[in-house]
Amino acid sequence: MNINEKIKRSDRFYKICLSYMILWFLICVGFIIYSIESRNDFRRLDREGYLYYMNYTGDYYKPEIINALISSDENINHGCSAFFTRNLQGDPISAHNYDYPHRISKDDQTLTGLNIILHCKPSGKYESIAVADAIWCDPDNKFLRAKGPSKSGFDMKILDTLPYECMDGINEKGLFAAIMRVDIKSGDHPAKIPAGSSILLRYILDDCANVYEAINKAFSNKILSPEDWQNEHLFVSDSIGNHAVIESRNNIISVISSDIATNFYLAYDDIEDSYYKNGNLREKAKLFTDKTGKSIYKFGYGHGYNRFITIASQLERFRDNQTGVTQMSESAALVILQSVAQNPMTKPTGISMTQYSAIYNNRQKTLTVWPFQNYEKAYKFDVTGKKSK
Repeated sequence: MNINEKIKRSDRFYKICLSYMILWFLICVGFIIYSIESRNDFRRLDREGYLYYMNYTGDYYKPEIINALISSDENINHGCSAFFTRNLQGDPISAHNYDYPHRISKDDQTLTGLNIILHCKPSGKYESIAVADAIWCDPDNKFLRAKGPSKSGFDMKILDTLPYECMDGINEKGLFAAIMRVDIKSGDHPAKIPAGSSILLRYILDDCANVYEAINKAFSNKILSPEDWQNEHLFVSDSIGNHAVIESRNNIISVISSDIATNFYLAYDDIEDSYYKNGNLREKAKLFTDKTGKSIYKFGYGHGYNRFITIASQLERFRDNQTGVTQMSESAALVILQSVAQNPMTKPTGISMTQYSAIYNNRQKTLTVWPFQNYEKAYKFDVTGKKSK
């Protein structure tokens, strides 16, 4: 072998080595970037571990995820309170308490919770920011109930269905939606799909730009029928101030123009369905009228009635007699949410547990959330997932 051949072979060797070094370098850099992005995509927000943030980048429209939801028998039996108003700048705002008394275990009845602020931007659909109750992804999972998704051993695949576990949210068009449980009366039919209402909420956030489109989505979509999402109703509002409650009962969809919703049907007068619990009447009726004596709200009767009238009485303090519009500071809206927050000590409004309180600005497309009734600390995000001050 002459000297020229040796030089050529040596050059090829060094080139091969250099190529492998570059490839290895790129793999390492990619891994570092992926690790950084992964940490940024899922992180704890509060010291106590009740609230996290997640940027969901997977395809939650995959058939296996949808089929798992439809076949699930997990029944989300939550209470909630919501209302619509405007802030002092005239922006439409939507306020919501999400209530459910999760416990650590059957043996440990300590109240717990795990809520995740969820950013989604699926291809061809609207970007959104929402709040999910992660425990519903797998109610028996010890990590979820023990607030430990950041601990060693936690499997992120558990959160694959998280976009469908959202209790409220807003999209880039300023459309807000929240779901609230309604009591099933004697003779009524429960939902065919227990997760049907939360699936519908996700479709509304992903596909609808305003209240009108949200109503159409409830009446007509390719997967869900009205019977599929009964025993929940949806509270929706948009960036120009439209708002409505959409509910399904015995395969009949109703749309109600109400600025308040809790946990009973608004399209029906169910006062004849009043019932006793432990020897006491469940709720006490109260009627709001205008100056002429005309009923302001078409009341139903049942779970959440006292919370409904508590909100209604406070909204009247801020209602313009000429326009009928309510307007208040967001701090005043928070006080109303606090007044109907539930815990074992608040028997007048229920004995559930307010997991979080949230205020959405429909025009600014922002979310502000207070976790686990800690009203000293707020977490604010815009619809792109950016944290705001």
